[in-house]
Amino acid sequence: MEPTHGDYDITEVESYEALSAWLEEFNAAPSVEDKAAILGELLMNGHEGTTGYMTFGNNKVARNTGIFNMNSATDCPNADSTEDNPTDTGVCQVPWAACYAHKAENIYADTLKKRRLQEYLWDEIDSPEIWAKAFRSVKRRKRSAFDYLRVSESGDFRNRRDIEKWDKISDRLSGEIKVYTYSASHKLDWSDSENFTVNQSNDLAEYGDRSFTATYTDSNGDKQPIESPGDVPESMILCPFEAAKANGVATDERPKCGECTHCIEPGETQPRDVAVIQH
Repeated sequence: MEPTHGDYDITEVESYEALSAWLEEFNAAPSVEDKAAILGELLMNGHEGTTGYMTFGNNKVARNTGIFNMNSATDCPNADSTEDNPTDTGVCQVPWAACYAHKAENIYADTLKKRRLQEYLWDEIDSPEIWAKAFRSVKRRKRSAFDYLRVSESGDFRNRRDIEKWDKISDRLSGEIKVYTYSASHKLDWSDSENFTVNQSNDLAEYGDRSFTATYTDSNGDKQPIESPGDVPESMILCPFEAAKANGVATDERPKCGECTHCIEPGETQPRDVAVIQH
């Protein structure tokens, strides 16, 4: 499947009509608190034709970490880009053929659908106050911990509005849920990202709290993929999950995001850049 950079028709996505009906009920709710409760229920349990709009944990992320996507990998604004062929927003350091999030959308039938519905939901509900209250309601209702919120395991930030909105949400969640993300949208203005942690996914501009990179610069000054722990520069640390994997540690025994908080903490707390092995 070729990248769309967001050029698709949401009305053709399966379950769009069900989400539109849900939005009518949401918009008819009389108060911010009512709207937040309705959104919190959707985030946890979904609607007809879908499961919840948030997930908690995966092979590399601990169950105490919620994940909410703003868009899909197929529709990522930086998909299939290079330094010689950038997009309007940035440059992805991972080749399109190696994009893990895109592979999932090709393998699992519902993945692309759900991520496109998440994008529509994100755009339709503009209030940071409602989003923050909804995330807090999820935290109250969950039987297990919800300490961290990862913004997008697929796709990327499309515009300054995305940044400002997440900053306001994160400010309202301060002291309860820490918000963090990874982004290759280096062309955007990141000045309004003071309340959530940004791991920059390329080194083409000064933004974010640290670099999170799958490449290194060789002796000739050329960028090469990090393929083994020996490729990691001394100035960086290797992602602990990747280090454990390289040492043969079983998947369920490796330190996951949310157990390791290096990428979650702000730059003044954990300033060192992080390297990851390119798969």
